[in-house]
Amino acid sequence: MTSGILFDTCAWIDFLRFPDGMLGDLMVKAIEDDKALLCGVVVTELLQGAKGKKENRQLDLLFSTIESLPCEENAWHEAGLLLQDLKRKGITVPLTDALIAVIARLHHVDVVTLDKHFRHLPVTVINPCV
Repeated sequence: MTSGILFDTCAWIDFLRFPDGMLGDLMVKAIEDDKALLCGVVVTELLQGAKGKKENRQLDLLFSTIESLPCEENAWHEAGLLLQDLKRKGITVPLTDALIAVIARLHHVDVVTLDKHFRHLPVTVINPCV
């Protein structure tokens, strides 16, 4: 079982763009303790938002040093069922957030995020701003 904390895309963006921002201290501690985690969805979202070669190089360094949780095939199925259930309740959540939550749950880790969509997802959320 993996031990650590999965940081959502918004948490990494806050840390990378504003190191003294809301999540800076929490992120630094998790990195120092080798507890910070990524997953493929977060990697993709970070690359999508990168603004040029400098940010791509920063991300490459990040990706080479931070553990990334695998996404097993069953995670897609679980995310689809979760989104289906939420849709029946009138709740819309992005696929990416649902998949991040499912990956975290399958690996028994919490998620650090500022994203309000996660309040609808079956995962323990750490929001240092609450």
